[in-house]
Amino acid sequence: MLGLVVPGTSLKDRYRLGRFPLAHKGMGEVWSAQDTLLDRAVIVKFVDSAMMNVDAVRRFRREALLTARLDHPGVPAVYDLGEHAGQPYVVLQKINGITLTDLVAEQGPLPIGWVAAIGAQVSSVLLAARQIGLVHRDIKPSNVMLDTSGAVKVLDFGLAVIRDDERYSRITQTGQSLGTVGYMAPEQILGEHSDHRTDLYGLGATLFDLLTGRPPFDGATTLTALRHQMGDPPPRPAQLRPEIPATVDDLVHTLLAIHPEDRPATAAEVYAVLAPLAHELPPIPGVLTDTAEAVQAYAAIVGRVPHQTRPTPAPTGSPVGLDLEQSVKQAEQLHAAGEFRAAARRWRQLAEQQARLHGDDHPLVFDFRLRAARAHVPLGEYDRALRQLDVLLQDRIRVDGPEHAVVVELREEIAQLSRQRLA
Repeated sequence: MLGLVVPGTSLKDRYRLGRFPLAHKGMGEVWSAQDTLLDRAVIVKFVDSAMMNVDAVRRFRREALLTARLDHPGVPAVYDLGEHAGQPYVVLQKINGITLTDLVAEQGPLPIGWVAAIGAQVSSVLLAARQIGLVHRDIKPSNVMLDTSGAVKVLDFGLAVIRDDERYSRITQTGQSLGTVGYMAPEQILGEHSDHRTDLYGLGATLFDLLTGRPPFDGATTLTALRHQMGDPPPRPAQLRPEIPATVDDLVHTLLAIHPEDRPATAAEVYAVLAPLAHELPPIPGVLTDTAEAVQAYAAIVGRVPHQTRPTPAPTGSPVGLDLEQSVKQAEQLHAAGEFRAAARRWRQLAEQQARLHGDDHPLVFDFRLRAARAHVPLGEYDRALRQLDVLLQDRIRVDGPEHAVVVELREEIAQLSRQRLA
């Protein structure tokens, strides 16, 4: 029979529980506690006694081990793992802060600089996760905290997996959702393979929430929201908040792409867009304290340490606000230098800019989208290129008719690329 966890319970004669549980989260019950040996405040998370079974215990232990594997300042430290009268628990670093869900509920849509600062920090956690092959699979506002210094912590690794490690690759789904509708990626909903781009989708949905104060896919029922998520084009936050910079609007739109290959290739690309916007951050009353000064002093020096393998930096500037001729030249230079993925993104940004100015049927929009699709061919991404070319073909048939020379040429190009893909 399980032992009763009550206020003041002492675990290992060391961790003394507080007066009441702080929350029930997933399969766990969370308590504040005091580490009497090291004289510090900690958090203790138990398996919920109402859900105790062999599978729940295995998943709970698995979550603790995965959290401990990801050594990053944006992830709570794991201090201890134990059992009290048959009930497993994990001892975690205490975070003094607020979840992004509560932050948006209290503050409404956040300033652009803060959205960029939070998103860039989450991106850095995802970069570290990819280095060990870990996919979180549950990135959403309630699983990210902003502490009183302005630092971000990514929580809850209960759904995480590690590539090529069977100890962490499979979880039994007894009574558990595999994520949250609107935030989990389409491939996750369909039970298909998840990789780092799955987490980028969750980050995109989270950024949309921070920018607009609402989820990206809303509906009267879960089924309605799911239908919007799987069947509609990715939303644009600028439609709800026009002052959002075009670079951020494009980024969120791309992160929410239905197909993983249409999202940014890595979290480094996301960081490169967001980090330059995280400046002149306004105060957040009741959330941030002056402890930020010490953290900022530390982080400022760490930021000067040279990278041994620095990711290829994104091109400076953005097509929006630049002379069109100069922007086209930049995209062509990227392609000529073999930076095909960056070139494709630049062509897509140019296409979206021109579409906003002149409409989707403008010749420049077609030209830039065609160049973006072609940029994926040297990368061997034939399926991605063909999908984009098929969309362009249908657009040109609608505008010019099925016998127009441009339509005929595009059909021939698609046929040739299809044969190349099968070769």
